[in-house]
Amino acid sequence: MRIYLAAPMKGVRAALDTVRAIYAALREIGCEVLTPHVVDEVLDVERGLTPEEVYERDVKLLEEADALVAEVSYPSLGVGFEIAYALLKGKRVIALCLESRLAETSALIRGIRSPNFKLVNYSGIEDAIGKLIDELRCS
Repeated sequence: MRIYLAAPMKGVRAALDTVRAIYAALREIGCEVLTPHVVDEVLDVERGLTPEEVYERDVKLLEEADALVAEVSYPSLGVGFEIAYALLKGKRVIALCLESRLAETSALIRGIRSPNFKLVNYSGIEDAIGKLIDELRCS
């Protein structure tokens, strides 16, 4: 399964350790993660990519993905765009949210009722990974 892993890049990156653990777990269970740049310390624009190049790359990767996994505990315009794009393309979307951050998470995201969307609350890194693997059942 080809996974587009989405997480805040320019905003609050407080969930970066969780995102890195999710990235590693997805690879370990045999998924191809199309977005390894989400776990990098250095942002794409700091490496010289233009916003247009970032957009073109990310839309291409969204098109190639079988599913999108998004960490949504902290607000991100980019992640919101990626979720909407994936849903409009009929892709499966699993959004992971730290239980303690649920009330601060966008009501729009929490209110999605698409059959292709699942919001999964987690209490910590291991809980997030376990619940995600249960949802995906990748091999």
